[in-house]
Amino acid sequence: MRLGPVRVGGDNPVRIMGIINASPESFYRGSVRVSGAEIREAARRMEEEGADVIDVGGMSTAPYLRTAVPEKTELGRVVGAVKAVQAASSLPVSVDTCRSGVARAAMDLGAEILNDVSGLKRDPLMPRVLGGRGSASAVLCAFGAAPSSGDPVARARGLLMESVALAEGSGVNRRNLVLDPSVGFFRRTGGGGPFTRIPGDWFERDLAVVRNLRLIKRGFPLMVSVSNKSFVGRLFGVKDPADRVPYSVAVEAACVLNGA
Repeated sequence: MRLGPVRVGGDNPVRIMGIINASPESFYRGSVRVSGAEIREAARRMEEEGADVIDVGGMSTAPYLRTAVPEKTELGRVVGAVKAVQAASSLPVSVDTCRSGVARAAMDLGAEILNDVSGLKRDPLMPRVLGGRGSASAVLCAFGAAPSSGDPVARARGLLMESVALAEGSGVNRRNLVLDPSVGFFRRTGGGGPFTRIPGDWFERDLAVVRNLRLIKRGFPLMVSVSNKSFVGRLFGVKDPADRVPYSVAVEAACVLNGA
């Protein structure tokens, strides 16, 4: 299977996605790069340090922060970031967005991968944009517009299969799909980016998912992002996201052992 030109899953090596947030409102300041020069330098360093893909985003999707920006603002940030990454690196580019207009613009510039935290469900035009790109790849994240309850592992698997059906129904080859169980995006309350509302403790949900990743995969490659998130902070008692980096690496390693 592939994520853009990168072979993933199966017997392939574990792949690494570098994250560049062109969004000053993002919760982890260490990932924010605003100017073209900053983005180019970050992209060069990521490639030198072993990243396989660079993901750019123009709006924070943290569900507990009110960080929404107008589409025009997100679009300008993403277009500038994609161009800057391409000027500095040969790595494939992923665009992190739930808006079809932003995805279309990034792909027009050559971005090969869509990373949609709503699993193609937030914008009704998104499946069509992705399906019209031939060999484009997507990271499909677990997301439900309706409140979610019951077994968290089964629920994540079900939501992801809904997104797979949307992608395949629009003509996307299933060999170009990667699944993400959405650690950090299942909450009781929120005011930021798309999240799935649950009645229980978000931490217990995420812990159950991380422990049971192999039950979620359904034959697809699995990507997990816990980097510096609240999950890591609560697990290790580390309040400041800037202090969570070594703990994030440990949790990501555990996720790899569990099937990511």
